[in-house]
Amino acid sequence: MSTVNQGSESAVLFPETLVKQTQADGVVLALRIPKDLTYFNGHFEEIAVVPGVVQIQWAVHYARQYLGLTRAFSHMESVKFKELLLPGQQLELELHYLQQTGKLTFCYRSATCEYSSGRIYFHDDLV
Repeated sequence: MSTVNQGSESAVLFPETLVKQTQADGVVLALRIPKDLTYFNGHFEEIAVVPGVVQIQWAVHYARQYLGLTRAFSHMESVKFKELLLPGQQLELELHYLQQTGKLTFCYRSATCEYSSGRIYFHDDLV
């Protein structure tokens, strides 16, 4: 679990990684959503939910960490948020990155459901 120190408090920004399984073009991570995740603050009052933008941020972060993704973001397609990610929840994040096309596919799921999925495209930074 990654944290960022903010004064005397640490901000919890990432899930706890329980298991990592590498594949030919990807990785499957077993994750646990921390109950004190910083992104729960204000999202929402009735129930703490991991925001969709955070799920995308995590997918890119872990692709950079485990799959050698270094390109710049281009666009997304077919991104679907089907079920809520909640505090304390355990799930898997499956990532596949095709270097030739710059396509990253992600899927957050458990044995019983798919929470979210989509494709994120990257390109060589021309700046």
